[in-house]
Amino acid sequence: MKNPVESPFLASVAVKAAEMQGKKAGSRFLRSIQEQLFVEQKNISDYDVLLQCAEKSRLDLDEFTHDMHSATASKAFQCDVKIASEMEVHSTPTLVFFNENIEDEGIKVDGLYPYDIYSQIVEQMLETKPSKKELPSVEEFLIRFKIAATVEVAEVYDLSLKEAEKILKKLMFNKKVEKIEASNGTFWRYIF
Repeated sequence: MKNPVESPFLASVAVKAAEMQGKKAGSRFLRSIQEQLFVEQKNISDYDVLLQCAEKSRLDLDEFTHDMHSATASKAFQCDVKIASEMEVHSTPTLVFFNENIEDEGIKVDGLYPYDIYSQIVEQMLETKPSKKELPSVEEFLIRFKIAATVEVAEVYDLSLKEAEKILKKLMFNKKVEKIEASNGTFWRYIF
Protein backbone atom coordinates (compact mmCIF):
# COMPACT_ATOMS: atom_id res chain seq x y z
CA MET A 1 0.00 0.00 0.00
CA LYS A 2 1.34 3.42 -0.96
CA ASN A 3 2.31 5.89 1.78
CA PRO A 4 0.16 9.02 1.95
CA VAL A 5 1.74 12.33 1.00
CA GLU A 6 3.23 14.23 3.96
CA SER A 7 0.63 16.71 5.14
CA PRO A 8 0.07 18.82 8.25
CA PHE A 9 -3.27 16.99 8.61
CA LEU A 10 -1.77 13.50 8.40
CA ALA A 11 -1.21 13.27 12.17
CA SER A 12 -4.84 14.24 12.79
CA VAL A 13 -6.10 11.57 10.40
CA ALA A 14 -3.72 9.11 12.07
CA VAL A 15 -5.25 9.89 15.47
CA LYS A 16 -8.69 9.15 14.02
CA ALA A 17 -7.36 5.87 12.55
CA ALA A 18 -5.95 4.93 15.97
CA GLU A 19 -9.25 5.82 17.69
CA MET A 20 -10.98 3.32 15.41
CA GLN A 21 -9.20 0.66 17.51
CA GLY A 22 -10.76 2.06 20.68
CA LYS A 23 -10.62 5.11 22.92
CA LYS A 24 -7.65 3.81 24.96
CA ALA A 25 -5.73 2.93 21.80
CA GLY A 26 -6.36 6.43 20.48
CA SER A 27 -5.14 7.98 23.75
CA ARG A 28 -1.96 5.87 23.74
CA PHE A 29 -1.30 6.85 20.14
CA LEU A 30 -1.89 10.56 20.80
CA ARG A 31 0.48 10.43 23.76
CA SER A 32 3.07 8.70 21.56
CA ILE A 33 2.94 11.35 18.82
CA GLN A 34 3.15 14.09 21.46
CA GLU A 35 6.33 12.41 22.76
CA GLN A 36 7.77 12.26 19.26
CA LEU A 37 6.98 15.94 18.69
CA PHE A 38 7.95 17.46 22.03
CA VAL A 39 10.69 15.14 23.31
CA GLU A 40 12.23 13.58 20.21
CA GLN A 41 11.43 16.63 18.03
CA LYS A 42 10.41 14.42 15.13
CA ASN A 43 8.17 15.44 12.25
CA ILE A 44 4.78 13.92 13.11
CA SER A 45 3.58 14.62 9.58
CA ASP A 46 6.01 11.93 8.41
CA TYR A 47 4.20 8.67 7.68
CA ASP A 48 7.06 6.51 8.98
CA VAL A 49 7.10 8.39 12.31
CA LEU A 50 3.36 7.78 12.63
CA LEU A 51 3.85 4.07 11.93
CA GLN A 52 6.51 3.94 14.68
CA CYS A 53 4.04 5.61 17.05
CA ALA A 54 1.36 3.10 16.10
CA GLU A 55 3.72 0.21 16.78
CA LYS A 56 4.85 1.73 20.09
CA SER A 57 1.18 2.22 21.04
CA ARG A 58 0.50 -1.48 20.44
CA LEU A 59 -1.97 -0.85 17.63
CA ASP A 60 -2.84 -3.48 15.05
CA LEU A 61 -0.54 -2.14 12.30
CA ASP A 62 -2.43 -3.73 9.40
CA GLU A 63 -5.70 -2.25 10.61
CA PHE A 64 -4.02 1.11 11.32
CA THR A 65 -2.47 1.40 7.84
CA HIS A 66 -5.75 0.31 6.24
CA ASP A 67 -7.68 2.92 8.23
CA MET A 68 -5.09 5.62 7.42
CA HIS A 69 -5.74 5.01 3.71
CA SER A 70 -9.52 4.69 4.05
CA ALA A 71 -12.04 7.47 3.74
CA THR A 72 -13.41 6.70 7.23
CA ALA A 73 -10.56 8.27 9.25
CA SER A 74 -10.41 11.24 6.88
CA LYS A 75 -14.16 11.80 7.18
CA ALA A 76 -13.96 11.55 10.99
CA PHE A 77 -11.28 14.27 10.98
CA GLN A 78 -13.33 16.41 8.59
CA CYS A 79 -16.32 15.98 10.92
CA ASP A 80 -14.21 17.29 13.84
CA VAL A 81 -13.13 20.27 11.74
CA LYS A 82 -16.77 20.99 10.82
CA ILE A 83 -17.91 20.80 14.45
CA ALA A 84 -15.06 23.10 15.51
CA SER A 85 -16.09 25.56 12.80
CA GLU A 86 -19.77 25.43 13.80
CA MET A 87 -18.79 26.07 17.43
CA GLU A 88 -16.54 28.96 16.32
CA VAL A 89 -13.42 27.40 17.81
CA HIS A 90 -10.55 29.59 16.66
CA SER A 91 -7.85 29.04 19.28
CA THR A 92 -6.10 26.33 21.25
CA PRO A 93 -6.96 25.28 23.82
CA THR A 94 -10.73 25.57 23.60
CA LEU A 95 -12.89 23.40 25.84
CA VAL A 96 -16.63 22.97 25.40
CA PHE A 97 -18.63 21.68 28.35
CA PHE A 98 -22.00 19.98 27.91
CA ASN A 99 -24.35 18.49 30.46
CA GLU A 100 -26.75 15.56 30.06
CA ASN A 101 -29.66 17.79 28.94
CA ILE A 102 -29.22 18.04 25.18
CA GLU A 103 -31.54 21.08 25.15
CA ASP A 104 -28.97 23.12 27.11
CA GLU A 105 -26.24 24.92 25.25
CA GLY A 106 -22.65 24.04 25.95
CA ILE A 107 -20.24 26.46 27.58
CA LYS A 108 -17.22 27.28 25.44
CA VAL A 109 -14.01 28.40 27.16
CA ASP A 110 -11.25 29.80 24.93
CA GLY A 111 -7.76 29.91 26.35
CA LEU A 112 -5.88 28.43 29.25
CA TYR A 113 -7.17 29.01 32.78
CA PRO A 114 -6.39 27.65 36.23
CA TYR A 115 -7.96 24.27 37.05
CA ASP A 116 -10.32 25.94 39.57
CA ILE A 117 -12.10 27.80 36.75
CA TYR A 118 -12.90 24.54 34.95
CA SER A 119 -14.04 23.00 38.25
CA GLN A 120 -16.43 25.92 38.83
CA ILE A 121 -17.92 25.47 35.36
CA VAL A 122 -18.53 21.76 35.98
CA GLU A 123 -20.06 22.50 39.40
CA GLN A 124 -22.39 25.12 37.89
CA MET A 125 -23.49 22.76 35.13
CA LEU A 126 -24.08 19.86 37.54
CA GLU A 127 -25.55 22.16 40.20
CA THR A 128 -23.51 20.18 42.73
CA LYS A 129 -19.89 19.67 43.62
CA PRO A 130 -18.71 16.30 42.29
CA SER A 131 -16.53 14.22 44.57
CA LYS A 132 -12.89 14.49 43.69
CA LYS A 133 -11.10 11.30 42.70
CA GLU A 134 -7.91 10.63 44.63
CA LEU A 135 -4.78 11.28 42.57
CA PRO A 136 -2.44 8.36 41.97
CA SER A 137 1.14 8.62 43.19
CA VAL A 138 3.53 10.38 40.82
CA GLU A 139 5.08 6.99 40.07
CA GLU A 140 1.65 5.52 39.18
CA PHE A 141 1.01 8.58 36.98
CA LEU A 142 4.26 7.91 35.09
CA ILE A 143 3.50 4.19 34.82
CA ARG A 144 0.21 5.09 33.16
CA PHE A 145 1.41 7.86 30.84
CA LYS A 146 5.01 6.59 30.31
CA ILE A 147 6.44 10.11 30.01
CA ALA A 148 5.63 13.51 31.48
CA ALA A 149 7.11 16.98 31.66
CA THR A 150 8.11 18.49 34.99
CA VAL A 151 5.59 21.27 34.41
CA GLU A 152 2.86 18.68 33.75
CA VAL A 153 3.55 16.87 37.03
CA ALA A 154 3.61 20.21 38.87
CA GLU A 155 0.25 21.20 37.37
CA VAL A 156 -1.50 17.87 38.00
CA TYR A 157 -0.30 17.64 41.61
CA ASP A 158 -0.58 21.38 42.39
CA LEU A 159 3.14 21.63 43.18
CA SER A 160 5.81 24.17 42.44
CA LEU A 161 8.27 23.20 39.72
CA LYS A 162 10.92 22.77 42.40
CA GLU A 163 8.70 20.39 44.44
CA ALA A 164 7.79 18.36 41.36
CA GLU A 165 11.43 18.08 40.31
CA LYS A 166 12.40 16.91 43.81
CA ILE A 167 9.85 14.05 43.64
CA LEU A 168 10.92 13.14 40.11
CA LYS A 169 14.63 13.18 41.01
CA LYS A 170 13.91 10.83 43.90
CA LEU A 171 12.30 8.42 41.41
CA MET A 172 15.33 8.84 39.14
CA PHE A 173 17.75 8.02 41.96
CA ASN A 174 15.68 4.89 42.64
CA LYS A 175 16.12 4.03 38.93
CA LYS A 176 12.39 4.22 38.22
CA VAL A 177 12.51 7.14 35.77
CA GLU A 178 15.03 8.68 33.43
CA LYS A 179 15.44 12.41 32.90
CA ILE A 180 15.26 13.74 29.35
CA GLU A 181 16.38 17.27 28.57
CA ALA A 182 14.69 18.74 25.50
CA SER A 183 14.68 22.21 23.99
CA ASN A 184 11.16 22.78 25.28
CA GLY A 185 11.60 21.50 28.84
CA THR A 186 12.55 18.57 31.02
CA PHE A 187 10.72 15.27 30.62
CA TRP A 188 10.71 12.11 32.73
CA ARG A 189 10.23 8.64 31.24
CA TYR A 190 9.21 5.66 33.34
CA ILE A 191 11.69 2.78 33.10
CA PHE A 192 10.06 -0.64 32.81
